Amino acid sequence: MKRIILALAALATFSASAQLDRSIRPSAAEPRVPTIAPYTQFTLKNGMTVLVVEDHKLPRISVGLSMDPGQLYEGEIAGVGFLTGDLLSEGTTLRDKASLDQSVDYIGARLRTGPTGVNTNGLSKYADQLFSIAAEVATKPAFPAPSFDKLKNQFITSLKNERDNPGSIRSNVSRALLYGTIHPAGELVTEATVNNVTLKDCQTFYKTYWKPNIATLVIVGDISVDHARQLAETHFGSWKGKFKSEVTYPAPSKQANTRIVLVNRDASVQSSITVTNTMNLAVGHPDAEAMAVMNQVLGAGSAGRLFQNLREDKAYTYGAYSSYGTGKYTTSFSAEAEVRNAVTDSAVAEFLFELNRIRTEPITADDLRAAKNNLSGSFGRSLENPATVARFATNIQEYGLSSDYYNNYLTRLEAVTAADVQRVANTYIEEGKFLIVIVGKGLEIAKGLERLGFPIEYYTLDAEPTAAPVATLPEGLTAQKVLDVAMDAMGGREAIAAVQNIDIQQEASLMGMTLTFHSVYAQPNLIFSEQKTPMGSSVKKYNGKQVVVQANGQDVPVDEAMTADVINDSWCTELLLTAGENGNVKLSEAPATIGDALCYELVVTLGSNEVKRYYDAKTGLCVRQSQVAQTPQGDQVINVDFSDYKAVDGISVAHSMKVPLQPGMDLEVKTISVTINGEVDKNIFN
Repeated sequence: MKRIILALAALATFSASAQLDRSIRPSAAEPRVPTIAPYTQFTLKNGMTVLVVEDHKLPRISVGLSMDPGQLYEGEIAGVGFLTGDLLSEGTTLRDKASLDQSVDYIGARLRTGPTGVNTNGLSKYADQLFSIAAEVATKPAFPAPSFDKLKNQFITSLKNERDNPGSIRSNVSRALLYGTIHPAGELVTEATVNNVTLKDCQTFYKTYWKPNIATLVIVGDISVDHARQLAETHFGSWKGKFKSEVTYPAPSKQANTRIVLVNRDASVQSSITVTNTMNLAVGHPDAEAMAVMNQVLGAGSAGRLFQNLREDKAYTYGAYSSYGTGKYTTSFSAEAEVRNAVTDSAVAEFLFELNRIRTEPITADDLRAAKNNLSGSFGRSLENPATVARFATNIQEYGLSSDYYNNYLTRLEAVTAADVQRVANTYIEEGKFLIVIVGKGLEIAKGLERLGFPIEYYTLDAEPTAAPVATLPEGLTAQKVLDVAMDAMGGREAIAAVQNIDIQQEASLMGMTLTFHSVYAQPNLIFSEQKTPMGSSVKKYNGKQVVVQANGQDVPVDEAMTADVINDSWCTELLLTAGENGNVKLSEAPATIGDALCYELVVTLGSNEVKRYYDAKTGLCVRQSQVAQTPQGDQVINVDFSDYKAVDGISVAHSMKVPLQPGMDLEVKTISVTINGEVDKNIFN
């Protein structure tokens, strides 16, 4: 198992160079003066606004329709907008989903739908078809009942997965506490609210908010204004209806004092942290450029102070960043990172230190110049995408900006001074008014957080106040008893001890790459493991006397730590631990929750590595192993979830191992074959 964890850590970071010295900032290039393509705006008789951006470099166009109904509060049926948006692509009154998808695929186009928008894009020679598809989906949805049931179930499944994602939990709770759950920006979409949504609710949502007078059609690409006008009038001109009223909501009140909100997650081996506050900074605000420079210096990238402090200097995290919003109705500032449990309080202290420093100390001339050059370069590069110009045009209309607002961006940026940066930092990062939300293991991190001197409040995943966690283990439970139960669940100690050899073949797929793992373990202490990836292969062997490690056929020097790691690799970790000679194991003070399962946490030391193993209280089986792996980008927590246990010759073996690499991206290692007490060529161990 150890070999897989370490291999995955390497795969997650293989694109980064270990030779790169990130402590040395590269010199910034001189900014180039960008050219912003013009756009044309007109309005159809039904009130729909049309924006056209001509770009003839490639024979492609994009047709995007979006509604602006203002702030939408969905209340007890929160999630109805998402379901409505998904339903739009499930068929129209003219054709079912299969026919619609066939029409899209036939011209090599793409179709995307959302709560308040539709987008099609493809080759410009199919412009008429692209307009037709977009208009049909937007104005003639069928809302098929079978599709509604399918999408609703999928939505609920995704929400359940989010409840095991610390980043999603942190984001949801932060929004709920910043804005309040009865505010559009803070309401939570939950399994309960989605279950409340009916098909009729989706139809009502569509009938209420999909109206031409609040719609903007943005056409970008290889098309003339005259042709775009003709197609817009042909396909959207007959669309009727009027959105009558927009509901306004008061601006959220600011935090009275800095407070720490802790969302307890027993299974967390690291803490997910955000330091945030509300602010008021819409697009076009006079402070926009100074705020951008401030954020660039503070935490917009790897050269930012937060990154340099928490990662490069302290090695607390894989990355630390800051960001801010420029929304029409609500905006906020936040600084975020995920850190090891042991340094949670220290990381929060460093966040507050850097936030105070950006307010109290003027930035250097070098920092100011580097930030401006970075921002101007990003601005120029963004103009290579015609959609950027379309967004600019939309912003000019939506926010009432001058027609040359974006043409003058670089001039305004260049005028920003160090004093401006300090001023906006004091204006929008308000001392003593932070909401600090931490998702992590409360019993492990709370004492350290108390030393910071701020009140600590406990909230649930649904942003409801709750009590602080307490240690509640069954009376008399010990680490050995957990291991004994696990051995029984796997087939029994005698059956496991009777395994003279075991051959395991595994396979996984990652970003189109195939990964294979082959392990053989034989009594008394013979070990062979091989992994193959597109980056190469590696082999580890132990013949009872000597450890050999090879990478791409070449011997690798082996130190004491590596030797210990290879020797202590095993197909059955429990067997090693119950022997009591090769490892150290400790039962944590409180149970943990993995998914919906109550688990017992064992802290295990084998060789040079410390891992945490979680055993399901009901089944006794191990369902997760967590380990902090050292990578070129810093320490990274690698979780491996075990499932799909199957009996092989009386021994229960996990046939699926899932590794979350990043939000929305999991690696699943599937066991292809397990052979117990078969014939083994002993030469493979030498």
